Amino acid sequence: MPLYGAVSSRIVFMLSAVLLSFVMPTRTAAEIDWLPTSEQWAEQRALYQKASAELDSGAGKRYQDLRAKLTDYPLEVDLDFSVKLGQLHDMTAEEARLFMASAQGTPLASRFLVAYLRHKAQDRRWQSFLGVLDDVPEMPELQCYYYLAKLATGDREVAFQGAEKLWDVGFSQDDACDPLFDRWIASQGLDDNIVWSRALKAFDAKNGHLIRYVKRFASVPLQRDLDELAAVYRRPSRVEGDHHQETGRHADILVAGVVRLAQLSPARAYQTFRSLREGAAFTETHSRAITSAIARHSLFAERSPAPPEWVDAQVAALREDDLTVIWLRSAIANSEWKAVQTGLEWLSSDLRIQDRWRYWSARSLDSLGGSDTQPLWERLATSRSFHGFLAADRLSLDYQLNAALPAPPLPVFTAPVRLGVGRAQEFMVLDDRRQAKEQWRHTLNQMPRAEREKLGEIALQRGWPDLATDAANAGASWDRLDLRFPHSYWQTFQSVADDLGVDPYELLSVARRESGLYPRARSAVGARGLMQLMPATARSVANDRKEVYGDASSLYDPATNIALGAAYYVDLLSRFEGNRVMALAAYNAGPSRVVRWSEKDMAVDQWVDSIPFGETREYVQAVLAYLVIYRTRAEQPVSLLTVAERESLY
Repeated sequence: MPLYGAVSSRIVFMLSAVLLSFVMPTRTAAEIDWLPTSEQWAEQRALYQKASAELDSGAGKRYQDLRAKLTDYPLEVDLDFSVKLGQLHDMTAEEARLFMASAQGTPLASRFLVAYLRHKAQDRRWQSFLGVLDDVPEMPELQCYYYLAKLATGDREVAFQGAEKLWDVGFSQDDACDPLFDRWIASQGLDDNIVWSRALKAFDAKNGHLIRYVKRFASVPLQRDLDELAAVYRRPSRVEGDHHQETGRHADILVAGVVRLAQLSPARAYQTFRSLREGAAFTETHSRAITSAIARHSLFAERSPAPPEWVDAQVAALREDDLTVIWLRSAIANSEWKAVQTGLEWLSSDLRIQDRWRYWSARSLDSLGGSDTQPLWERLATSRSFHGFLAADRLSLDYQLNAALPAPPLPVFTAPVRLGVGRAQEFMVLDDRRQAKEQWRHTLNQMPRAEREKLGEIALQRGWPDLATDAANAGASWDRLDLRFPHSYWQTFQSVADDLGVDPYELLSVARRESGLYPRARSAVGARGLMQLMPATARSVANDRKEVYGDASSLYDPATNIALGAAYYVDLLSRFEGNRVMALAAYNAGPSRVVRWSEKDMAVDQWVDSIPFGETREYVQAVLAYLVIYRTRAEQPVSLLTVAERESLY
């Protein structure tokens, strides 16, 4: 999704802020009278909680009596889900379909389908398995079961076509696929071409073990080629000499080896490619793969790149946007303004019109001199983005937020949508935010895109700011700043900021980028909570400040997370002498990396756009832009960059 959204209107924000203050209060609860308040569901909720507790000891008479008293309560289907899971063994496909129909509008239907399919596959009840499916499942594990079911019910051709597609990948499939693969291979053996195809995919996926594994299925001649491929995988420098076999797959081995060598030494890969090019039977596709790899790794290499003139020529010839962008960032970092102008012409038209590249077009023309760039800057300054705000600063213009107003009235929502909203509300009341968010996103996915922002209005009214943001994002409602930038946990941010002497809007902007203001967010690497703190970092900050810190789960508490996250951010500000640009980069990527990156005496705009990590680059730009949005909406003075940040060299 766009970081700050496309500009769709030109409403001066001071006017829109005034209008919003009059419009929003008119959207009363009467407009969503189909949604009972939490108080209206209090009695049913209490029954649900009793029934849920009773169900832990079995679905006996006491449970059944309680369940019978639940009428039109949005979470009652969760009880049925738990009961049905215990009845899978004897359940027919028709019964399963009936339950899934009753669970429509909830994530339970798809969750139940997975459980039913796994159970029937383990019992080898293939007719029941196929009886609940209208198409091939999405999960590879279930796909393997599906094709086994097809085989068991006589559709051999479809089964073996599916097996081949699942087998020919560069990674190991789920163990559930083994019976299917065994039947397929036993039936017709494996052609050398598909074995070689999988070996090459494994090479590209850096899966040396799989290259060795597939050798067992190869003919004797192919085994020799696989041995050579494995040897080149372990030591790609082998392609520099004459150690390879002259076989029909010679070119494939050379291409794979030179591409892998380019990761280690682009210069050696370049020399090897030159020496091999005339003797090897390289196709145009082969040559393109090699030149792209050598050029790409040369742009990142601190040592041993290919000759710069050759790299430039390949980037120009290949016209691959991702490669051109890497090349442009290098030119920007080195103030090579003619090169920037040249490289911009290599970008696709879609990329060239993005604010970032419009900015560097004007910036490079200014640096070269002789061009009237005022119109370029003026147009860019109307954009709500980091680079648009930089342009506004350059011209001393006010920032343009281009906010959209709510568009009444609320649509007539379908029954599944109303159920989904009710379920999300009840999960919130029960303090089960994880299930509330899962249900909310499920509901959004079932709706027309144009209606999704209306769910965001309900979320904002009900006090669910992260769900409001989810709705705006799902609906691509980039101009609905009221939904995308709520003041979540504002009193806590203010209190902590006052204690630490930092702008509360800075902290809020960090949290907005880190977690989308979802207090139970957890990243793949284990960062937790609103400000996405790693447990080790949180403990270190708490120890330094002699504050009490429990365990990692305490980071899901907003007050604890904000206090420790803010303290860590302030420590980084202190380390980088109040420079927010560097402190934000350090918050995302670590302070040692930022120190290493800031040794070239670049201007701030050059430095930010040449940060090596794409995530960190986008992070710094996003948080600073969010800060402008938050402070402008609050009618607070704001500057994208301080004078010191703007004038410093990085």
